[in-house]
Amino acid sequence: MTLSTPRPPATLASRMLRPTLDLVFSLSWVCFALPGHTHEWYPAYCCSGQDCYEIMQDEVEFAGQGYFIKATGEYFPRDAVPESPDGKFHRCSVGGQKQGRTLCLFAPAPAF
Repeated sequence: MTLSTPRPPATLASRMLRPTLDLVFSLSWVCFALPGHTHEWYPAYCCSGQDCYEIMQDEVEFAGQGYFIKATGEYFPRDAVPESPDGKFHRCSVGGQKQGRTLCLFAPAPAF
């Protein structure tokens, strides 16, 4: 038979603090475990969790019947560019690099 020292009774403050700490830890775990909300809708063939990002409208020029990406000089016909669900421009590039080759481009719905 082993003897152990009795635990001191929990104070009111420690009993109230414990659930709060548990909640904070749980929420922080969820925040770090889930992917960023912007990567939820990108197709897998475009994004490996780090390749896609929002770009500003002034980084893209509508030219002819398509989009010209100023940073790379690449051109994409309008019918090859899917609409973005949030109405903003998004670009997926190799390694998520601004100068990298574009894998996918998403554009807001055309305003006609």
